[in-house]
Amino acid sequence: MESSSNSGLPKPSWKAKLAGNPLAQVFSIRDFRLLWIGAFFSFTGSWVQNVAQSYLIYEMTKDESKLAYVSAANSLPFFLFGLAAGSLVDTRNKRYILIGAQILFACASLYMAAATHFRFVTYEQVILVAFMLGTVSCVETPTRQSIVSRVVPTEYLSAAIPVQAMTFNTARIIGPAIGGILLANVGVPVGYLVNAVTFFALIACVSAMKADLSPATTERVPFMTLLKEGIRYTWNEPRLRTLLIMESVTALFGIFYIPMMPAYIDQVLKIPHETPAGKLAIGNAYTAIGVGALCTLLLMTQITDAKRKGRFITVGMAVSGLVLWLLANVRNPWLAFPLMSVIGACTVLQFNTTNALFQTIAPEHLRGRALSAHIWALNGLSPFGVTLLGTVARQTRETSFGIFGSGLPLAMHIGACLMIGGAIFGFANRRVLRDLT
Repeated sequence: MESSSNSGLPKPSWKAKLAGNPLAQVFSIRDFRLLWIGAFFSFTGSWVQNVAQSYLIYEMTKDESKLAYVSAANSLPFFLFGLAAGSLVDTRNKRYILIGAQILFACASLYMAAATHFRFVTYEQVILVAFMLGTVSCVETPTRQSIVSRVVPTEYLSAAIPVQAMTFNTARIIGPAIGGILLANVGVPVGYLVNAVTFFALIACVSAMKADLSPATTERVPFMTLLKEGIRYTWNEPRLRTLLIMESVTALFGIFYIPMMPAYIDQVLKIPHETPAGKLAIGNAYTAIGVGALCTLLLMTQITDAKRKGRFITVGMAVSGLVLWLLANVRNPWLAFPLMSVIGACTVLQFNTTNALFQTIAPEHLRGRALSAHIWALNGLSPFGVTLLGTVARQTRETSFGIFGSGLPLAMHIGACLMIGGAIFGFANRRVLRDLT
């Protein structure tokens, strides 16, 4: 039986300790560097594909709700299977899970590259592939995130988790910019092809890691017992329950606008999505969100006081709601893109801090299942919010509701109000959020 302790893990080098910089400390660990580099390349390719795919869907359908349905299809498996996936993560070798998942991701992207290049792609195929990839992701995501606590000593975990999140958010800056350029110059199929190639970077890096990624225990426990234990622990722990409720509100109502970005560029900013300027604007919008997220993550690596993190989450939700309201009303891209950076900063502040707290509060043998509850709230509930508000946007295009507007701006105003409500809930439970050690 493998010990669940981090005592045998390699300590950072004396040079990193001398520097006293959390970034240097965690990057001094070889296995962490490998995980970071592999995930960064993989996420960069995924964002290149996201730009191409969102354009493809909106070009085929001219319907913002169809954008929402693809996002929902990708996230629905998290709702259906996400909590169960944590039990698999806690009882299987994480290296094999990650490698197998990347191979499946690459095969799907290669298929879509061929389908778009040879023009036999249909909207139904996009939906089906999105659902299949979401099913793989609901196992891959908690596996990848839980590896951090296996390769980084406990005392550096609070810095390592936001640093690891930089893979996604740095890629969100670079990937959409590359995706927008490729989309404008060579078309959709290349976006899928680039994504397929980048998955092999994570395969190579995970294969080269020296850490033992086998399960923390070899004891065989009935699957349903593991599942119930994880759910019971997460809900009965007041701090995790409060964080989970607040995160659920944001997942439902605070990020639905992201998959609708082509519609936002088209309808709110009035830049025709099919023009070169519109294609670049889609990429620039995603990049702006990523810039804000990355700046926040850099700041978070320097903040180790857990008592302040609950306050950060509450304030972040309130600011997200206010910015979402403003985005529904601006018409100038030079105003909209900076606002997107702000909302990107606030949402990643909440999600990443919640991720870190779930890992530091939960014991090792429950960490995969606790993380799955966090991921279930983030990804499993979002399809319902995206579908609901996407439908509102479509059904109210021709009907004005006064200052709330119509169509997509109306949906964004509704989301803004509910986000502010979530912040009020957090303020009401501030005593629970004071002790997050």
